[in-house]
Amino acid sequence: MTDPFEEIVFLARSKNRIRVLEALAGGPHTRRELESTVGASQPTLARILRDFEDRYWVEREGTQYRTTASGAFVAASFTDLLSNVKTEVRLRDVVRWLPMAHLDVAFERFDDARITRPTQTTPSGPLKRALELSARADRQLVVSYVLNHEMLETIYDATVDGSQSLRGVLSRGAVETLREDPASWRRFRELLAAENADLRLADGPVPFAVGVADETVYFFLRDESGLLRALLESTDDDVREWAVRTVEEYWNRGVDVDRSSFES
Repeated sequence: MTDPFEEIVFLARSKNRIRVLEALAGGPHTRRELESTVGASQPTLARILRDFEDRYWVEREGTQYRTTASGAFVAASFTDLLSNVKTEVRLRDVVRWLPMAHLDVAFERFDDARITRPTQTTPSGPLKRALELSARADRQLVVSYVLNHEMLETIYDATVDGSQSLRGVLSRGAVETLREDPASWRRFRELLAAENADLRLADGPVPFAVGVADETVYFFLRDESGLLRALLESTDDDVREWAVRTVEEYWNRGVDVDRSSFES
């Protein structure tokens, strides 16, 4: 019996084999068409097609080659594997800070994720990107255990001085941190009074910082010491549905802000 692992290795060891199988899975091709599509030499292409025919992954009809049912199955399975590994490789350096334990979303749904990390030339890149998303949104949803001065100012400008609608749930710790800075505290009290802004306090700990700016979901990814390591954003439908649902769940469990307690 053929070892399945050996078949995986056989296919994975050659990009040309993968490309030929993917091309044929998309429709019949002649050798000349495959040569142009794949970029392999004639001897290499002949050897690949012969190996595939031996495995009954492809068959020849006249001058054209096409995948068999098993060949199409292998091509689809390998394409999925490559896509999933590509997603994992892209997320590998930041996934430890992504709140996967709280995410009712399949890992592969983050295959479109954009990741902004600090660099030597732009150390504040993640925050800068978040501010861009926040500033230009018509509608924003937020659940967070932190709200720094820059984000507060951006939200203030977009809601109080602009037309953005905001629904947010903050941890009590985030609010108490704002109280420590007079400028932030003043802005926060003004934000509470804004017609476009609805804010509530979470009824317990908030384990992540997530926002929905129109169609884009963004996560602040911080390490154990609170250092901002990256901003991850996604426009995937499942990710957005989770984020919107999560905001509503926190909102429904949250408590209204007693504005009188914030006058000092």
